[in-house]
Amino acid sequence: MNELEINDYLRRALQSADGQFSEVSGSRTEYLSEDNGSTFLTTRPLTPRTGKPLSAKSSAISPKPPTPTNPHEIALDLIKTRKATLLAGKACELMESNEYFEAFSKLNKAIQMKPHTEEFYIFRAECLLQFCDFNAAISNYEFALSLTDKDIAEEWKRRLGFIHLLYSQCMYDEHKYNEALSEVELALKIEPNNFSYQCRRLNYLFALKRHKECFAQVQCIFDSNEPTAEMYILRARLNRLVGSSSQCFFDMHKALDLDPSNEQAHNIVLEMNKSAEECKNSAVSYALNGYTTEAISKINVSIETNPQNAEYNLFRGTLYRQIGSYNEAIDDFMTTINKISHSEASKLYQDTIRQLVLTYNDFAVECYLKGYYEEGIALLDQAIKRERSEKGFYLNRGDCFKAIDHLNFALADYQQALELDPRDWVIISRISLVHHQYGINEYSEKRYHDAEKCFTTAITCNIKVAQYYISRSWSRFMQKNLPGARADLLRGLYLDPAMEEGIMLAARLYPNQNIDSILSAKSSQKILKQMKELANNEHAKDPTEVQKALHSVEPSAEENLALFTQWMKQYKDNNNKVKTLLDTRPDLYESIPKIISLSKIKSPIKSGPRWMKEGKV
Repeated sequence: MNELEINDYLRRALQSADGQFSEVSGSRTEYLSEDNGSTFLTTRPLTPRTGKPLSAKSSAISPKPPTPTNPHEIALDLIKTRKATLLAGKACELMESNEYFEAFSKLNKAIQMKPHTEEFYIFRAECLLQFCDFNAAISNYEFALSLTDKDIAEEWKRRLGFIHLLYSQCMYDEHKYNEALSEVELALKIEPNNFSYQCRRLNYLFALKRHKECFAQVQCIFDSNEPTAEMYILRARLNRLVGSSSQCFFDMHKALDLDPSNEQAHNIVLEMNKSAEECKNSAVSYALNGYTTEAISKINVSIETNPQNAEYNLFRGTLYRQIGSYNEAIDDFMTTINKISHSEASKLYQDTIRQLVLTYNDFAVECYLKGYYEEGIALLDQAIKRERSEKGFYLNRGDCFKAIDHLNFALADYQQALELDPRDWVIISRISLVHHQYGINEYSEKRYHDAEKCFTTAITCNIKVAQYYISRSWSRFMQKNLPGARADLLRGLYLDPAMEEGIMLAARLYPNQNIDSILSAKSSQKILKQMKELANNEHAKDPTEVQKALHSVEPSAEENLALFTQWMKQYKDNNNKVKTLLDTRPDLYESIPKIISLSKIKSPIKSGPRWMKEGKV
């Protein structure tokens, strides 16, 4: 641009000038040091020498002078305009030659002559930028913008925003983060959607450790711009710096979706995967040495660093199961299943399902021990739903049903378990307990014949429980089956001679005899011998063989009736003799032991035996 073009440009611009502006900055000598400016360029402070900002509201601004009407005034104004234009043109040439001090001096003189020409302030602001006097440069730009409404003002505004950005960077380099943040926010007021300004503000906020505002700024960046790989990488780095490795991982993968060849994202993902695997190896080492809590802490880091690796959740779930944190373990196993998209053919899926059902079972056992039987049933339902070939699940659910007196459901579960393993003695014993409980319930309802059937089924399942024989002996006694009751009493006493219920029953079935005499009697030896053989026979667990052996030594129905009639006659005769003797000799009442009251002797028994009332076996 030659001098003539500059003068023509400035002459056209002068048509919109109005008002009067006093000198903004000092003369050239104020900016020159004694060594021709070399010291100034390195040590000069970044604030203006005038001590106050320059703006349209400054007290130095004078009102707009009236348009000259007098020919002399018009001539004078024209001379000033020409002289100011020449000075500005010369200043532009000096600026192109990097002689900014001379240019600055000429622009000051031009502004003195025509203080309302906005281009003069723009040129002077550019000179001030070379002196690193950002405050004065910003003030000149702001005043120039206040003088014009031309289209070029938008370009000047963008330039002003850029100057605020430069100033903020200088403040940041001097660790003045608050001042840097204030300057970049002024730049954002001019261009709110400028990506560079937004990133710079994010940098300053992070330096101030205002992390919450950092994430708000990131969201603002995403809202005002089309998401790109670089934006996701920016947010990923921020998440990683604040310790949110999981969000960093997902943002990196989103960046790779938009730009698969992005080397920076690839390197960060590889680094994170390596770090996650190292933490997992440390967790395995801790777990093998028994430090479960430390192992969980390490595997947590692995999951946070690489959330898509389902094996990490499976491993953490097994650790939670070991320490009894069943809810957390179940959550991890379900997360693993979701991560592998329910791929039933994969080995990882099968291992996860196995661990999940075992956790359900362990949780149910804990609920059972604490008395939460219905919760235990619900957990075992989930386990059986996923694994129908595990007998232990049916056995445990049957125990829960039995605890809440749902005997039908309990028996069904035990039988299902028995189908899976017909030789499991534990399952057969559980079945015998259910049938015995059935018998107690029937006895309480005075259905003695049905009770006997239930007790018989319990005995055929497990012949080594003395209580089963005593229970069936009571039911037979109530049906007037005296020989059968005596046979069961002998079997029960053989297995447990000290059983209280057996001793009580023996007093009725064998009046005036003690336990030793009953067991040593010749008539008892056949049953005792048969019971000894069954108890010592390992093959006596077959229900058919047991039932056959037990019935082989019992009398027939006719013999039962005859024996019972004989026993009843003898029992009545003995009672009548005692009653006659007491009536004829009242003094004998004093020989009755004091611990037995006469009311108990004379009153009939109105209730069943104690063990039937309590329902205990």
